[in-house]
Amino acid sequence: MMKVRYAREADYEQMQVIDKSVTKAEFKRWTDNAQVLFIYENDDFAGWLQYSFFLEKTPFVNRFYILPEFRGLGNGKLTLLIWQRQMEERFFDDVMISCESTNEKAQKLYEGLGYKKIGTLALHENADEIVYKKVLPKPEF
Repeated sequence: MMKVRYAREADYEQMQVIDKSVTKAEFKRWTDNAQVLFIYENDDFAGWLQYSFFLEKTPFVNRFYILPEFRGLGNGKLTLLIWQRQMEERFFDDVMISCESTNEKAQKLYEGLGYKKIGTLALHENADEIVYKKVLPKPEF
């Protein structure tokens, strides 16, 4: 069974298993602002999602990683749906995400969830970064 929760500052070492480039100060800032989700499958750490704001107004997923042994189980899709719902409830109009042009599985996932390609960035030597955007439905009261 999959579970998603906000990360805490004490989770820094667990996150380092996936991304050693993140500093403790960065991680603390993100956890203080509830910008990191941790993903678990049957109580095992399965991945994480970290977001910030593009141009200080649009939620943008910066880091999204599911450990290989937990891929193909729906964890990525469900995590994005949970995150999108949180952004809807906070009255954001749209959200953004990106992936390398060589990552066809991510592209299929994002497009299957209604994300539209809005451009590419030449950030990597071997592959462009594809940027996606999704317009969110307005929450009902």
